[in-house]
Amino acid sequence: MTKNTSPKEPIASLDLRKEGLPVHFFYKTMEEIATEIEATSIASTPHRHNYYSIIWVREGTGKHFIDFKNYSVAPGTIFFISPEQVHDLRMDPGHAGDVMLFTTDFIEQNGIPVNWLQESGFFFRCDDVSPLLIPLHYDITSLRSTISQIAKEYKDQSSFYNEAIAALLKLFLLECKRIRAITGHATEERLYAKAQIIKQFKDLLDANFQQWHKVSDYAAELHITPNYLNEVLSNETGMSAKDFIINRIMLEAKRYATYSQTSAKEVAYQLGFDDPAHFSKLFRQHQGDSFTGFRENLQQSMETQPADSRKNKQ
Repeated sequence: MTKNTSPKEPIASLDLRKEGLPVHFFYKTMEEIATEIEATSIASTPHRHNYYSIIWVREGTGKHFIDFKNYSVAPGTIFFISPEQVHDLRMDPGHAGDVMLFTTDFIEQNGIPVNWLQESGFFFRCDDVSPLLIPLHYDITSLRSTISQIAKEYKDQSSFYNEAIAALLKLFLLECKRIRAITGHATEERLYAKAQIIKQFKDLLDANFQQWHKVSDYAAELHITPNYLNEVLSNETGMSAKDFIINRIMLEAKRYATYSQTSAKEVAYQLGFDDPAHFSKLFRQHQGDSFTGFRENLQQSMETQPADSRKNKQ
């Protein structure tokens, strides 16, 4: 996994690599990763991935910062991280678990539609997705067996191992969906037409939020009226189209504030604001603080984490 940075992308971005070469799937235990980090004294920093990540913490505790939100890590927690998200996992000593990393190309080339993955309910789609916490009473035999088979296929690399891993990965996600269903967090099925509008809107928003700030921009692309788009979103999600647009802009702004030293003026330009003052006003309205104040307060909070929890990072 190597970092890519540029003047326009100040947050470190990792490509999926093994021994310096690009790969499309990667598996290791958390213990193996911790040993490598300890041996090389690598200092991890908050970063983006250009691939999907699934981290199953079977043992141990710690903190996981995902897009500046702080999640407590407990045994039985499964984290799902999308390519554009910024994260920093800080584990206490004595942890164990599994890490699977895979690219969009991997799933597309091995029979898993990207839409299926995105609609699974686990990966970021312009709204919040909480980690999955496996109930203590839940029988994890099937989940554990699936991970073990993935690890074996990855190690042996027999004929058609990529197809086998993809099939097992889908089984793993289906089992996770079952767990979420019994814990009462399953999403109710929506009418197909409205579900399609919501999906298409989220896809457009994630691709165009830096250029399109008006509801009418998205409604025109979807060939519906702004009022109808707002109606569908409000009824199904409780949020208006404008809410989604502003939240997505604010999320990216807070990523810059937390994980880079880019100035407020430059962030404003990166997010499509011709007038930085307009951006500053919007940020203060929605965060209750200036861009600089938010950055200073949050970075100070992250820096005050206990030293031993900062040592072991994934």
